[in-house]
Amino acid sequence: MAGTDRGEGSAERAALRRALEELDARLAAGAERGPGACVRFDSLVEKLRTPAAAFLKPELEERLARHVAADDSFARDRMAHVLAGACGQEALPALLRAMVTDRNEDGDMLHVDVLDLFEAWPDTAFALSMEYTVSDDPGLRRVGLWGVCFFDSLGTEYFGLVADAACDPDPGVRADVMTTLGSSVGLGDPSRALDILIAGASDAAPEVRRAVVSALYGAREAAALSGRPAPDARAALERLATDEEATVRDAARRALAPATGWF
Repeated sequence: MAGTDRGEGSAERAALRRALEELDARLAAGAERGPGACVRFDSLVEKLRTPAAAFLKPELEERLARHVAADDSFARDRMAHVLAGACGQEALPALLRAMVTDRNEDGDMLHVDVLDLFEAWPDTAFALSMEYTVSDDPGLRRVGLWGVCFFDSLGTEYFGLVADAACDPDPGVRADVMTTLGSSVGLGDPSRALDILIAGASDAAPEVRRAVVSALYGAREAAALSGRPAPDARAALERLATDEEATVRDAARRALAPATGWF
């Protein structure tokens, strides 16, 4: 019986490896990317989304990294979905690394898979998020902060961690902080959040100043809850409306339009 079990296991592994090879071949075929492409891949993807395919983890991670490097979001999402189903929480490091270049929060498959893993294994997900907030890689720091905020959406516990990242040397991280402080996370300390946003209006990086415009425009409740007058935020927007960077300037002018309610 033991020999039979080993034989069945070997046969299953061989079948899963063939399925992966077929998936590789079909992903490499550009003709497969038209309308309805996802449906045509479903059977192969679901066949590989089994714990029995966990032995393929190194190969799945290599393929995921390759698709990310090639900026192939379709192939990336298929491989991420397979990896998540096959490896569960063990897939989180690779999927979070994949989010460095595309942290789309509009419901794409990668984002959905990460959220599913966060909900299924919150302790692992939170530990990884905290680890990444101090990574040498600014992309991982951004993903780490996003992960921490997933678990602390109102900024009741880790507001200080986010606020301190406003001084990060990487402008992408600082821009993310401004966006985050314009969300419900800013309610953890509204007065400090507003101070950071107003200071960010003078950041040397245009992307940070653009993020400040969006945050001030979209989080007027922070100004109200902080006990600070809305004119403080309006004054920052008025400065940005004369910004040297056209995209910042235009965004600030739109935010100051009467329909926004700043008057």
